Amino acid sequence: MLRFTQKILLIRVALALLFGFSLSIQATDAQSVADKIDHYIQTRMAKSSIPGLAIAIVHNDRVLLSKGYGVTSAKTPVTAHTPFAIASLSKAFTAMAIMQLVDAGRISLDAPVVQYIPSFATEDKRGKSITIRQLLHQTSGLADTGFPELAFHEQPATLDEATAQFNQARLVSEPGRQFHYHNPNYRLLAKIVEAVSQEPFANYLQKHIFEPLQMTHTNDVSATKAFYTGADRIDNGHIFVLGKPIAIQEPDWFIDGAAGMRSTVNDMAHWLSLQLARGRVGNTQLLSQQSLTLTHNPPPKTSMHYGMGWILRPDSSLYHSGILWTYSAEQLLLTKDGYGVVMLFKSGLNPYVDYNSFLRGVAEILAGQEPELPTLPDWVLPICVGLILLLFIGLTIRQLFRLKHWVQTYQQRPVWRSWLYLLVRLLPFITFLLIPSLLIAISGRVLNWERIFLMIPDGVLGLGLIALLNLAIVVTRVVWLFDRKRI
Repeated sequence: MLRFTQKILLIRVALALLFGFSLSIQATDAQSVADKIDHYIQTRMAKSSIPGLAIAIVHNDRVLLSKGYGVTSAKTPVTAHTPFAIASLSKAFTAMAIMQLVDAGRISLDAPVVQYIPSFATEDKRGKSITIRQLLHQTSGLADTGFPELAFHEQPATLDEATAQFNQARLVSEPGRQFHYHNPNYRLLAKIVEAVSQEPFANYLQKHIFEPLQMTHTNDVSATKAFYTGADRIDNGHIFVLGKPIAIQEPDWFIDGAAGMRSTVNDMAHWLSLQLARGRVGNTQLLSQQSLTLTHNPPPKTSMHYGMGWILRPDSSLYHSGILWTYSAEQLLLTKDGYGVVMLFKSGLNPYVDYNSFLRGVAEILAGQEPELPTLPDWVLPICVGLILLLFIGLTIRQLFRLKHWVQTYQQRPVWRSWLYLLVRLLPFITFLLIPSLLIAISGRVLNWERIFLMIPDGVLGLGLIALLNLAIVVTRVVWLFDRKRI
């Protein structure tokens, strides 16, 4: 009997050593992966104009990496505790608030909005049939082309005012038929949370999501100007001019429900772990597994990929980005492997900056692959484009002062060719005026000139100057033609 007991004891010791050795290997592997990602980001930042970013990576409920890189606009180092505007990553939190109320039996997903907000109305009667589910999946029929909230001269100050504005909204499709990414869908959802819970939206998030998740430096604001107030105020973000980051405040915009949250990567790590833990934090089921699954998936029997604040990718990963004019954010859930990644950036929308490439590189490392690294610094392309624009400006200025040469040429060629020349010279000016319409055709988003300028200031200035110089050429030539006729 003693020998048997000794054998059992030896087996237990061996298993304990084996288990401990296995955990040690896992910890070493995790540290190796974290070191590779850290090195990758440092390498990327060395070739990037992005002034600062922070990243958090979790594996189920364990944080593998949480770190900041670069500096803020105040020239202080970015850390894992630095607050950022997380832009449209906020939508998933709004969706969770709605689904908590669904779990509580206080909201029905297929009930019309007017059941909870009787005053809700759009320009046409179809708005009365919009449901909660359609708002969550962005299939309400509302879109920027029918309700251009980004181009409004005056922004609402409260959710009540934002809801009242919908009486100007024109639906662009039947509710439930088409996907249109549209921020006001989530504004309306925030108001529904207020109406049903009888709590201010920001207070609801704080009490029912942020506090249980111990997200102590996360909060919700209603407008961008509130980003810069309070204990968790953020520094100015950045736009880019010729590849150089310029610190400015975010333009005024009402963002509650759709893009109104400030957070840190440390806090966002808790959020990602909740998603991977199927809605459970500690001993508390913060959201039912069934409701969490609904948020992660698009409507059934459709070709759509948008869930409820999440985009389902073909490889079963979940993704969403957030973009403002001075801040950007990316989050990814690799559900098969239990990884969650969030990256927050101190700079915003710009066609030359590929924020998602950072996230792709991290995902490749987590998959055991070598990430692709850029060959050239990211400021090279905007500088090259700037030089090309400068060349065209120089050539156009030269042509502007060659009126005498144009007159001599005019006298030697058919009149129709001269008028065709003038019409061609008008094309840059016409194209410049059509930029907002071209952006609508390409992206479906409606932007005013201020926001277009902030997106690519050097491009707008360069193209605008070329357009005006060509217009000046046409005007001087036409004036000469009319003066010649009088003579």
